[in-house]
Amino acid sequence: MTITFNNIVKTFSKSTEKEVSALQDVSFSVNDNEFVSIVGPSGCGKTTLLKILANLETQDSGTITYSNDQVPESRLIFQDQGLLPWLTVLENIGLGLELKGMESKKRDEKVIAFMDRVKLSGFESHYPHELSGGMRQRVALARAFLTDPDILLMDEPFAALDAQTRIILQEELLSIWNKNKKTVFFVTHDIDEAILLADRVIVMTDRPGKIHADINIKLDRPREITVMDNSEFKRIKWEIWNFLEKEVRKELSL
Repeated sequence: MTITFNNIVKTFSKSTEKEVSALQDVSFSVNDNEFVSIVGPSGCGKTTLLKILANLETQDSGTITYSNDQVPESRLIFQDQGLLPWLTVLENIGLGLELKGMESKKRDEKVIAFMDRVKLSGFESHYPHELSGGMRQRVALARAFLTDPDILLMDEPFAALDAQTRIILQEELLSIWNKNKKTVFFVTHDIDEAILLADRVIVMTDRPGKIHADINIKLDRPREITVMDNSEFKRIKWEIWNFLEKEVRKELSL
């Protein structure tokens, strides 16, 4: 299934006197099971784009079309994980399957098997407040993948984590995605993270957000953190940064 954004425009009313243009004429396509990172200055409409795709916002004009003419099922993962504090790890991960009507025995079997893959075995009966930030994010990832959506929408899911935990979860996300291919839209401010994870990096301008560049990441998969030492990785990183630096300075000068 190919997803195509056609001239998406979104404006927010900040007050009765002033409107804020978030997205302007955003157009690009994403192929089936493609991992796409989206980077850009703060406030350029990255999260708004995800929310439109998740049907949490409506664009003012433009369309999103699907090659199979069916609106895909999506799951949105935020920075704060969205776990329910009164449910255990087992229950949180299995929540999506429960809402789909899967009976409890089969559901628990699937959850426990997946927990082993994301290094959460032994924490079935723990509650979110008893876990580290990295472990809570693993719970959110497991819950999203287990529901088997067509699209995963990830809005800076690792931004609040320390550097070491972030690297570990980046590697775990790559491992899970390699075995359970999904179409992924991954919003991040971290250029290294964007390149490490993605097949393509969409670079957006300052508000109103437009597409400045659409960069194919021609680095071999499966991919590990050591790819950051690759000369092509470094070339892409500085290409993106040279543009973003100008956009960020423009934003700060307002």
